[in-house]
Amino acid sequence: MKLAKDYTEKNTDMQRKTIIKTIKKELELWLDSITDPVLRDDVRKSLLVSGGCIASLYLQEKVNDYDIYIQDIEVAKRLAEYYVGNDTRMIVLSGSDKDTLVKSVEGKEDSAYVIAVKNLKEDQVKIFFAEKNGGYAPEYDEDTAPKYRPVFYSPNAISLSDDIQIVLRFTGDAAAIHKNFDFVHATSYFTYDEGLVTTVEVLESILSKTLKYRGSLYPVTSIIRIKKFIKRGWNISAGEMLKIMFQISELNLRDPYVLEEQLIGVDIAYFSKLIEILSSTKKETIDSHALNTIIDKVFNENDSDE
Repeated sequence: MKLAKDYTEKNTDMQRKTIIKTIKKELELWLDSITDPVLRDDVRKSLLVSGGCIASLYLQEKVNDYDIYIQDIEVAKRLAEYYVGNDTRMIVLSGSDKDTLVKSVEGKEDSAYVIAVKNLKEDQVKIFFAEKNGGYAPEYDEDTAPKYRPVFYSPNAISLSDDIQIVLRFTGDAAAIHKNFDFVHATSYFTYDEGLVTTVEVLESILSKTLKYRGSLYPVTSIIRIKKFIKRGWNISAGEMLKIMFQISELNLRDPYVLEEQLIGVDIAYFSKLIEILSSTKKETIDSHALNTIIDKVFNENDSDE
């Protein structure tokens, strides 16, 4: 812990102020783009910035995107509806409405929509795609496209241009959101009320670029995410990898719905194609041969992480 302790003693004040200033600048530019003033104010009060962006700022590296979570599920629902607009290809589902939604599908034959409703968790907002599964990328005229426009909708997030990503999959306070996080270094956060919040353990992980696994509901996502961290110079011990593998061993990945739920957390576009194919198989179980065939088809077409 000495590395983080020395760092906090020598650099905390200046570094902290710089990070807060940078985050606030990005947030204000994005918030100003929300044309509904009531929604804008509610989002400002409820937002929580967390994830890899703060680690990147501490390391003085380029931020890929700012992950924004919404603590109040009703505000998260309204924000999702704001960006979906009148597009009938997408339906916003909120865990706060789950009882009503479940009653509306009682007695109906299982379909993608019925399954999505039944699998919806009470603290989630999700986007259901009426015409396809996995995701949707709208097209724009680049000459007239506005800033902070949606560039990709996934079931659990809306990615905007200009480095903003709205994560819908988890709502609640910092503790509730972070219980779903896999690695320690990503658990610093910023809110307008609390400012920048971090710990010595988090800083130690960031400054040594060491992945520390804290357990996750989505270990398949975690094992895939390791690849991008290693490319960026991070390291992980065999013991930490064993923790992830043990959690994966407890999952029934032969169930296509379990596999889909695990893969939805991977923010790489070609996983959306894989999810779409898995959803269309309509099988109760999937064996390794079938999965390998699907994976080879999808990944041979595009194995880029961009």
